[in-house]
Amino acid sequence: MTRTVCLVFCGLILMGGGFAATDATPPELPSHVDLRPQLDAWGLGPRAQGSRGTCSVFTTTAALEFAYAKRTGKPVVFSPEYLNWAADKVHGNMERDGQFFSGCIDGFRVHGICPESDMPYQREFHADRQPSAAALADATRIRDLGFEFHWVRFWHRSKGMRNWQVKDIREVLAKGYPVGVGSDHSRLMVGYRDDESAPGGGVFFTKDSGSARYDFISYQWVQDNGNDSFWVEIPQKPAEKQASAS
Repeated sequence: MTRTVCLVFCGLILMGGGFAATDATPPELPSHVDLRPQLDAWGLGPRAQGSRGTCSVFTTTAALEFAYAKRTGKPVVFSPEYLNWAADKVHGNMERDGQFFSGCIDGFRVHGICPESDMPYQREFHADRQPSAAALADATRIRDLGFEFHWVRFWHRSKGMRNWQVKDIREVLAKGYPVGVGSDHSRLMVGYRDDESAPGGGVFFTKDSGSARYDFISYQWVQDNGNDSFWVEIPQKPAEKQASAS
């Protein structure tokens, strides 16, 4: 699928622009946020993509895992193999291994995502691999929980984010959600630390499928190199909000 068609399709179904949260933005940001302990407690630490070009698929999968665990309290490892298949299926190119964030989200919107146990990730890509009936059923059930996607920056061929977009990423992290950032390599931002000695005034903690570990990149690196950025949540339903407030 061409980039132009993808932009039109994704623009119809996703929220664009800057920070779009369901709750009020914190008046002041903490100087340090770290979601890594929560990820480790849930068993959702870094995973390896291997030699395949699936960093955006892994990043999107990890963001979906976190949103699901945060909302349900029942962490589940999701299948990047299935999400890769779903993105290929929606865009009509089953020979492609790896996608942009927008393609992964398109695939999820239509086909959902299943647990890793339903369709384990493979060291090599096989275009003819298909999900089982059980995987499709589980993926539909998960999809229908009400995930909402928010763009900090929709993909653009020019690299670079504005200061307010870097701040938006920090605001989302302060609300307790990780943020995907794409460039030549995609990563999940899982925390930050303000540090005047670091380029741009701080560093982001990352969950990186390329290195299969937690890593670091500076605020300045994101500002200079970021192509796109998003986050995902499963918001409470109105009846649930009312019940929790009473």
